[in-house]
Formats: sequence, C-alpha cells, structure tokens
Amino acid sequence: MGILGIDNRTENWKTVQHFHGLSDGAKVALARRLGEPKDTAAEEIGMELFWHPMRDYHFQHGKRVEPGDLVRIYGDHFSDLAQKIRDFDGFRKLTDKNYMMPSDPKGLYDNVMNTEVDVVLETRDSLFIGEAKFESDLGTGSSVLVHQLIRQYVTVKILVDLAERRQKCVIPFVVTEAGPDEKKLESMKNTDQVKFMIDQKWLREDNVLSWGDVNDIRLGLR
Repeated sequence: MGILGIDNRTENWKTVQHFHGLSDGAKVALARRLGEPKDTAAEEIGMELFWHPMRDYHFQHGKRVEPGDLVRIYGDHFSDLAQKIRDFDGFRKLTDKNYMMPSDPKGLYDNVMNTEVDVVLETRDSLFIGEAKFESDLGTGSSVLVHQLIRQYVTVKILVDLAERRQKCVIPFVVTEAGPDEKKLESMKNTDQVKFMIDQKWLREDNVLSWGDVNDIRLGLR
C-alpha cells in the first residue's frame, strides 16, 4: 500500500524495488542471464542505479569534457549512424542535425552529458546498461541523439573511449511489463528502437526482459 493509499507507479520506484539490494547470487544470475561468462564471481560485479555516466566522469576528473572531444569520438565510432538510421524502415522523419556530426556539437554535448542509465552492471570485460520501463514508452525527445536506447548506447561507448577503457563491451538490456500473454513484452521487441538495436547487433533479443524475469532472478528462481 502506497502513501495515503496511493500506489507509486513510477519506473524509478519499480526499478528500486527490483534491483536495489540484490544478493550476490542474484547479481551473478542477472549478469549471466545477460551474457556474462559463467566463471565470473560475485565480487567481480559492480552495480549502480540511475547512473549519469558523463556527468559523473566530468565531476570526478574536475575538468570540462570538451564538445570537440565528444564529436571526435562520436565520429570514430558512429560516422555512418545517421545514414543507418535513415535507411532503417520505421523511424519517423529526422531533421538534418539528428545524428549528423559535426552539425550540432552543443546538441551532442547536451544529450550525452544529460543521459541517464537506469541500471548498470560492470564486470571485468563488460558494461551491461539497462533501461527500465513500466508504463511509458521509449523516449524520442532529444535534439541530436533522438532515440533513448541509441542515445544511451552511444553515450556509454563514448565514455569507455574517453576513460580509456576501450576493452569494455557495452551490452544493453531492457526491462518492461510482460502483460497478458506477454503482449507488452512482444510489443517492446517490436518497437523501432529495439528492432534497430538488434539489427545493429548492439542488443540481443534475449536481453529484452520482463519485470517477472527480474523478480525470478531476485528470488533465485532462475
């Protein structure tokens, strides 16, 4: 029962309920479910919620992350991303500055610096970055990196380069409601963002999870 008898239906609250305080065994099980090798021990897995990767990197190093550096790294990894998105069936019409570099370095800087990842697990070789959804849709509101899942992936790829951790694999996952007969889960898999991420081999279809999957992992049922 929520405060004043009102249930809290926010995604952040649901994320905290399911991911905060996971046991070591549950962390290992979750990492393995997402593709981590079986020989990884619990003490090798770090976990955070509501991670602001670039903002926190900027603060920790005490110096400004320059827009020019972000543009350079973006170009190294994603010079053809705008064309790939335009060639992919399903996305709404994009503006000239969406995903194009260096047409809007300030927009790229603002998008990257303000990106949040709901759940992140770090192992020796991988960063598992998770977006948790309850009732809302995947976001499409930023100026340059328009689509939420793509923006998160691009941001973390830029960060591992900037932080000289290029050996880290960035592995996205999504958590959503399953709904009756898993219709909501299938609906998430059929969104343009998820289909594009799968098409690029950035996201495995098996890494689109339901809250029930996460709860089973938390309870040691998987």
